[in-house]
Amino acid sequence: MKLLFSLFLFVCIVGQTAAESCSMPKSFTGLTLLIRVDGNYSPENPMAGTLQEMTFNRLNYKSTIMNTRESVEGSYRYTHLDTNLGQLNMREGVGDDLSLYTETFVCETNTTGYFIFSQTKGTIKPDVRQNTGIYVIRK
Repeated sequence: MKLLFSLFLFVCIVGQTAAESCSMPKSFTGLTLLIRVDGNYSPENPMAGTLQEMTFNRLNYKSTIMNTRESVEGSYRYTHLDTNLGQLNMREGVGDDLSLYTETFVCETNTTGYFIFSQTKGTIKPDVRQNTGIYVIRK
C-alpha cells in the first residue's frame, strides 16, 4: 500500500510539472513505444532493465523484449485520462497463460515521459507487482 501511495504522489507531482509542457496522444493506434523498465533485478521486479518495443494497431499490440527478442501479443484499451496522463489496460494470453496489467503514462514532452506498470495477474511471478520506467513514442 505504501508503494501505491508513493506512486500516486509521483504521478501527481510529475503530472503538475508536465501538464504545461506536454500532452499524451488521444489514441495509440499506429504508434510505436520504446520503454525501459527501471530498477535492479529482484523477484518482485523480474523485468528490471529490459528494453521493450511495443507496436499498436486499433485493438491489439505486440511487445518485443529487445534484450531477448521474445515477443508477445495481446489486446488493449487506451484511455486518455487528462492532458498529460494516459493509461493502457492490457491483456495477453488465455487461461493459465493470461496476464492482465495497466501502464499509466505521465508525459514529460509530447514524445517522452514516465510510466507505472501494475500487474494484477500474470505468467511471470509474482502475479501482483509494480514497477516504473521511461518511454519514448516513435510515430
